[in-house]
Amino acid sequence: MLKSIFVICALSLSLSHSKPVIAITKIAPHPSLDAIEQGVRDGLKNSGIEADIIADNAQGNITTATQIAKKYVGKKVDLIIPITTPSAQTAYQAAKTSSIPIVFAGVSDPVAAKLVDAQTKKGDGITGVSDLSPIKEQVDLIKTLQPTAKTIGVIYNPSEANSVSLLSLFTVEAKQQNIDVKGFACPSVTDLIMVSKSISEKVDAVYIPNDNTVISGLDIVLKNVKEIPIYAADPESVDRGCLACVAMGQYDMGVKTGELAALVLKGKVISEIPVVQTTDVVKKINQSTADRLGIEIPKDLKSKRIGA
Repeated sequence: MLKSIFVICALSLSLSHSKPVIAITKIAPHPSLDAIEQGVRDGLKNSGIEADIIADNAQGNITTATQIAKKYVGKKVDLIIPITTPSAQTAYQAAKTSSIPIVFAGVSDPVAAKLVDAQTKKGDGITGVSDLSPIKEQVDLIKTLQPTAKTIGVIYNPSEANSVSLLSLFTVEAKQQNIDVKGFACPSVTDLIMVSKSISEKVDAVYIPNDNTVISGLDIVLKNVKEIPIYAADPESVDRGCLACVAMGQYDMGVKTGELAALVLKGKVISEIPVVQTTDVVKKINQSTADRLGIEIPKDLKSKRIGA
């Protein structure tokens, strides 16, 4: 509660001067997060916010993410926009005793990440836009494209709370459709080499959740997994070669985040703003990948196809 009061005071002071300073931090550089960041910038601009924006990425290193967050707090920026769960967690910890509001993007499960209250979906000095994947629709798509699939392998980083949560949800949904799920832990990008070289022998398909470690090393997975389909949780990974996804639009989520940040900068009390769940679902299929794998795409499957 104290932090919320400080936030109001700090924002009033900030807006009475020149342009506010907004800091954007993301855990790693990859197309999905780049799309979110561009959406954030456009959302701020569309909302009439003229700001000095500074941006950093942690190159996949949680220690670096912590240092970046602490740097922003030391600079006393007006607002922090962390993209992804790890960046949101480090920013939240760094800014806990400050008056700096945080508006996150790309956090699949903000409750599991201990950022907001489970009942109210509100936090102390923090809010944002969640991109919880439409798991049921994704499993439905896999069953449509691979009716005989029995086992799906999920590649994930166990250190990312969002990935652990998504693996659990995916496992429950797949079980209801008589599909077994095997988790393949990859704490770092280098682990992807070993896992991706052997996974094709153990499963019928691969699913990659919104896991920053795996998406950053997606080229490794695509290079080594050629015999079976790879399904993604973001549209950009389908552009890169995965077979298909049912996912939240990353750019649109960024726009919503920018608009939410604008509300905070204009004086809305952040502790009164519950987390927003993005509803912009994108279904995308890579026709070139489908052709290579010999998978026929039903004509009645409504989707955005690429590489046709």
